[in-house]
Amino acid sequence: MLILLLVIFSNVFQIISRNANSELLSDLEGTLYFTERVDGVLTLFKSDASLQNKTLVYSHRGNGNDGYGDFNHNIIDFHYDRASETFTFIAMNNGSWSLFSLKEGENNPTVLQADVMEMDTDYLQNENQDLSVTSKKGSLYLSENGNESVLKKFNGIYDEKFTGYDSIGFSPNRNYLVYRSMEHFTPIGTILEGIVADSVGNTYILDLSTKESTKFIDSHKIQWVMDE
Repeated sequence: MLILLLVIFSNVFQIISRNANSELLSDLEGTLYFTERVDGVLTLFKSDASLQNKTLVYSHRGNGNDGYGDFNHNIIDFHYDRASETFTFIAMNNGSWSLFSLKEGENNPTVLQADVMEMDTDYLQNENQDLSVTSKKGSLYLSENGNESVLKKFNGIYDEKFTGYDSIGFSPNRNYLVYRSMEHFTPIGTILEGIVADSVGNTYILDLSTKESTKFIDSHKIQWVMDE
């Protein structure tokens, strides 16, 4: 009975957290490039940092022949080059992970190299000049010029896989932190939700000056481009 009450309370808390401080998004500047699952497939999108004007950049669905009679449609890594307005990404091609190039606005990528598993990326990072963030037993700690403070405290039963907060990285201007929350105070809550849901947890963005946060795009790989 206690476990059931904890799960119900956690679900209510999730709903409140997701909708809180949504006005924070209107202050965000720049453009986001990110992968997001569509029917289980990692697909490349872009949007304003405020999450307006979300646009499909490229889906590899139907083109990921794995060489064994099946398909893997996922884009596993990507990078956007602002100067050339060109994307490079890794996806499956005729049985091998390959590096592709795609000019922004076009639909047909060009294969650059076969048998590629790694590439240079520019995703959000947990270190930015004198700022860094670490996760300890589910809580997030901010270090600035060597001084450490609690940024987001986790109050629950910590489990590395099933509970707590995990940092994704800082915004380019170092004013915000994107992080992931498993949304449950106990491992059993996460496990129970995982039985009925396609995915568990949510991504948030936190204003480092006010410590307020709101729900953000559901992605671990985010490239945030801002005007210099």
